Amino acid sequence: MTKSQFNIKISKDLLTKVKRQAMMSGKSLTEHITDLVIKSLSENDFPDNERFSKNKIRDLEDRLLNIESIVTNREYLSGKLKPFTNSEAINCSKFMRGVFEQELEKRSFDNKNEAFEDLFKYIKVYNELNKFFIDRLKEIMISDDPNPWTGKELNDLVGEDKCNCSIRKGLINWTGKINCPSQQEICDKGEELLSSF
Repeated sequence: MTKSQFNIKISKDLLTKVKRQAMMSGKSLTEHITDLVIKSLSENDFPDNERFSKNKIRDLEDRLLNIESIVTNREYLSGKLKPFTNSEAINCSKFMRGVFEQELEKRSFDNKNEAFEDLFKYIKVYNELNKFFIDRLKEIMISDDPNPWTGKELNDLVGEDKCNCSIRKGLINWTGKINCPSQQEICDKGEELLSSF
């Protein structure tokens, strides 16, 4: 095993204690410190480190999405939130459907239903939708000629938290594209944004 020199600065008191421990155990200072480091590393070795890391990353992603939603939609923070209009709801429908279809082309789903089920797992993390909203979302995503969302439907879906739409957040996580337009951009431009997403 190749050895490397490793210099650290510690207090005189701690150095004295470590030297005393090394002498009492009959080891050189280097051997004793090496043993302490090895023991420390083995005690802190998480057996399920991969799952721990994934959960930690997922929590951080969720927090970042919430912050991003608030920051990129700051125009809402200065005044009273305006509810979705019907034209905004249509733009949202076209954007959602366009993102869904883009992802469908990229990935190897057997059919649209399978893709929808996969997407829905990401949406329900943020909001347990009732049957009406699940059916409507499914219609918008997979039907050949769907009726778009109405302003009333989206307002009922998000309540007073327009800038934190669970469908938008689910789409972001499902596609892995964190550089998503803000909710207001989607409301204003709809499918025009698909080329840059």
